Amino acid sequence: MENEFLYRNSSVFKNDEDEEWVEVHTAVTNTTPESMVDVVINTTPICPNMSNKEFRKEAMRARDIGVELIKRRIKGLIRWDVKEQDRVKTFFARADESTRRVLGDGLPRLLAAMQELVPEKIVRWDSETNRKLSCAVKPDTGNNHAAVCKPDSEKRVIAIYSKFCSSSFGHLSGGCKIKTIIHECTHFTDTFYSVDHVYTDKEMGARIFAANHPEKAIENADNITGYIATFDDELQ
Repeated sequence: MENEFLYRNSSVFKNDEDEEWVEVHTAVTNTTPESMVDVVINTTPICPNMSNKEFRKEAMRARDIGVELIKRRIKGLIRWDVKEQDRVKTFFARADESTRRVLGDGLPRLLAAMQELVPEKIVRWDSETNRKLSCAVKPDTGNNHAAVCKPDSEKRVIAIYSKFCSSSFGHLSGGCKIKTIIHECTHFTDTFYSVDHVYTDKEMGARIFAANHPEKAIENADNITGYIATFDDELQ
């Protein structure tokens, strides 16, 4: 009989909801001599400035806020009033039916992808989960926040780097964890299939890029993210 083997299920240890437990191996009863299995546990925290439990809680809170921001933009596109059209023009240089259609098709798909995110899929860039993806692992340069592997979009894995750990949680007028998660999810092939023509987490930068490259702004991840989540707010 095969059983999931978790330290938490052992009667030797006290169960405490505040403690963190991880599955380390699957145990199978057998009679093969010398069939011991070495289990290697990576105890390196995802972020050095917080426990993994704290990280997962913060990542999911960022995801939940991102979900609500996407819902607001979906409602805005339905209204299509002057205020919403002005917001679209800010980030895409034009508010025509073509732009509205791209956003109207992509936002519900992005919403679904965000809602599918679970803590176990937001991992360190050098984690075993990320190494199993078909894309080459990008090193941590100290400047990159996160990355996804487009060919493996259905797995919904986001690899995070050290800069993500030290970034603001909700500085919506610039870069922050909330916007990073939205940004990465726009890259998935079944959401916006966005690209990184240019990185710009400020409204002015997005406006300038859109004015000079309106045909590219609608596919640029930071312009899409800016349209969804750039506000003069600081969420804690």
